[in-house]
Amino acid sequence: MADFKLKMLGTELAMFLSIMALGLWVGRIIMQTGVVETLPTTEALSSFLIAFVIAIAMILLALRFLRGPVSFGIFFSVLIFIGSQIVFGAFMPLIWSVVAAATIAGIRLAWPNVLTHNLAMFLTIAGVSAQLGLLLPVAAVVIILIALSFYDYWAVFKSKYMITWFKGMLKVGAPFAIVVPEKPQAIMMGIHRISKQKLKEKDRKVIMLGTGDIAFPTVFAVSAFAAYQSWFAVFAIIAGTVVGIFVNHYLLTQKFRAIPALPAISAFSIIGFAIAYLLALV
Repeated sequence: MADFKLKMLGTELAMFLSIMALGLWVGRIIMQTGVVETLPTTEALSSFLIAFVIAIAMILLALRFLRGPVSFGIFFSVLIFIGSQIVFGAFMPLIWSVVAAATIAGIRLAWPNVLTHNLAMFLTIAGVSAQLGLLLPVAAVVIILIALSFYDYWAVFKSKYMITWFKGMLKVGAPFAIVVPEKPQAIMMGIHRISKQKLKEKDRKVIMLGTGDIAFPTVFAVSAFAAYQSWFAVFAIIAGTVVGIFVNHYLLTQKFRAIPALPAISAFSIIGFAIAYLLALV
């Protein structure tokens, strides 16, 4: 068997679980304030579809017209600010949350290494996931996970445009992903340098976890907790997500150079939730 890279798997799991834990924490605090109401399923699906199309269009336009590291970095910083402000806003007054979010975005823009990039991504993914999880009902999240899994498969294995898109982000040094280097000392390596390394690598010295692959199971967990107030359901989703991560890691290190990560994560997290739901009915 080829090198399974067990240490990298451990790092992947630690990062995944940390973001999910932060997203759940933020979601729970926002719930207690009562400032977010869950949308009806039909409205949630239509709203998500519109937002998804707009987000894809914005990123494609940015990749088309903002080709320089600085110009795309500013666009990237705006996204970081939006997501991280949600996290800071759960713990501090608005003005201070804005200052904190702007600081994180500024640090990532000024000193773009793996550490600052991952920190910014942690906060961004957790914040956006918490907000979406509270807005979307569980039924809508399950439908979205299934639909996006088919889309992910098509985009990676059929049209392959997702691979082209991701390479474009690597070229400008702003991957929408958590970066997992094989060597711990690479945590201080410049994100542009490690992105170039990722473009050329052949032996998996760097694994990148797509933001959506982390965000949507977190959205699922937050939504389930908001709907049922059940930590059992949340842990079942997390357990399913861990199995999905393990499957994806195996496929990446043993079979493929690029895979659609969401299908396995979605399938096992939905199975985990279904088991918890059925046991609760017994």
